[in-house]
Amino acid sequence: MALKDLLKEKRKAILKKWYNLVLDTYPPEAAAFFRKNRDRFENPVGAKIHEGIEGLLDQLLSGPDPEKVNFFVDQIIRVRAVQDFTPADAVKVIFLLKKAIKDVLKDELTEDILKEFLLLEEEIDSFALKAFDIYMGCRERLYHLKVEEWKSKLYMLLRKANLIYDTREGVLIEKQT
Repeated sequence: MALKDLLKEKRKAILKKWYNLVLDTYPPEAAAFFRKNRDRFENPVGAKIHEGIEGLLDQLLSGPDPEKVNFFVDQIIRVRAVQDFTPADAVKVIFLLKKAIKDVLKDELTEDILKEFLLLEEEIDSFALKAFDIYMGCRERLYHLKVEEWKSKLYMLLRKANLIYDTREGVLIEKQT
């Protein structure tokens, strides 16, 4: 049996294993909440992650469409980018797919299937590279928003104090009224 056929047959078990591995990257209280509550309105984070990993797994099984892969990776990583994850921990969820597949297929991994799996790992690695790009883009956007917020607050404070910052001179000037 070919690896893709085996993966399709075990899809549900792989998805469940991968989802649980991803949830294990969260603190125990959060992971317990995500596990017990799958409602998209009460638990939007868990729902987004589940939809993202399910879509990515389906893309892996059906032959990846780059646009769809970007969409599903974005769903997962965008959530993790606004949380307190390091870049490595945020992107790690993609690599956990390899572990989920190995754990579910451990009894069926023959030499022929193992060769196919090595090729499949390259595809998963390309998903992870996309995840890193998306993570960095999200973090960059967050930092930009924070800088803009601070600029706005500073401007409002200076305005209240009736001061202006002269960028040419690099000094504060009292505003003439």
